[in-house]
Amino acid sequence: MAASAIARGQITIVDLNDGKSINLFLSSNQPATQIFNKENSSYNPSYSASPYLVISPEVYVSGSTDNQVAHLLGTPVWKINGSTDLSAFSATAETTSPYTLTIKKNLTSVTQLTIECTVTYVDPETTAQTVAKALFTVTKVENTGQQIRAVCYAPNGSVFKNGITNSLTAHCDLWRGSVIDNTKVTYAWYRLENGTWTKLIASNTYGITGCTTNEITIPASAILNIDSFKCVIKDTDTASGTYNSEVSDIITFADMTDPYMVEIQAPQGTTLTSGMTSTTLTVNIWQNGAQLDDSFFNGATVTWRKYNKLGVLDTSWGTNGAKTGRSLTVTRDEISVAATFIVEISK
Repeated sequence: MAASAIARGQITIVDLNDGKSINLFLSSNQPATQIFNKENSSYNPSYSASPYLVISPEVYVSGSTDNQVAHLLGTPVWKINGSTDLSAFSATAETTSPYTLTIKKNLTSVTQLTIECTVTYVDPETTAQTVAKALFTVTKVENTGQQIRAVCYAPNGSVFKNGITNSLTAHCDLWRGSVIDNTKVTYAWYRLENGTWTKLIASNTYGITGCTTNEITIPASAILNIDSFKCVIKDTDTASGTYNSEVSDIITFADMTDPYMVEIQAPQGTTLTSGMTSTTLTVNIWQNGAQLDDSFFNGATVTWRKYNKLGVLDTSWGTNGAKTGRSLTVTRDEISVAATFIVEISK
């Protein structure tokens, strides 16, 4: 199996910005696709009855694997279809942690809800404030009795968190009209790898189980930062009007359990002058607050790429625009005003 990237980092010579990275995720307790059956005017799932549709914000900061929603300045700002008037959708927002948004109305007058959440994170150490924004889309589709659709969702959430769970599930159903059809259908799951959907089969499941069923169980070890999965459902009922038809849906998971953190050391500094004509960059890897020893790099490939002051990849640098090795020596001749070096560690 080809080596896969497990961590990335970057450093800019002359000008280095080491601000924290803020990630805001929005998760829901119900599928984000609501099916409306014209034949009996029913909605499934129905958001107008308990457990309603609940959207939860989760804030993650580089260097920490815990939800940082407690460090928000004030309450999140919610918008639905561009408006802060949530009452039009019978929605209410909690003013205390975990700051969930609850929607108690079906999509009777619209075909889509674009839910926008904006938060301000306050660094508890520096008191610096950072604004983050995320979108969550809910869509209504109209189905008649002979139309089929695939709807995929994560029953237990789509973000891996420390101390919560070591695995999550992705569930996908074939809907015929407003009911689930799970007879005489087949399921196939795919993972997005380098822009290509790769089928999960016995030889490359990455520990994922249930790849021929309507629900797969995904271990945290199978996710690198963010990964997407697609479920393809085929109707195999010869008596069906949609015999041999295939439908699919896509779902994305994020891993916040002990991610690898890249540290790039530059003992000689990051500013080259007439008295200092070179500097050496060395990579260290941290996980769960501890630096990993040198044995971590056994069997690993460390690849560097250089981007010029405009952020353009320098394809003439090194071999086809890349150099390898845990340490990299950069000379003044390689820098024109400024350059950013991005490192990727693969195993």
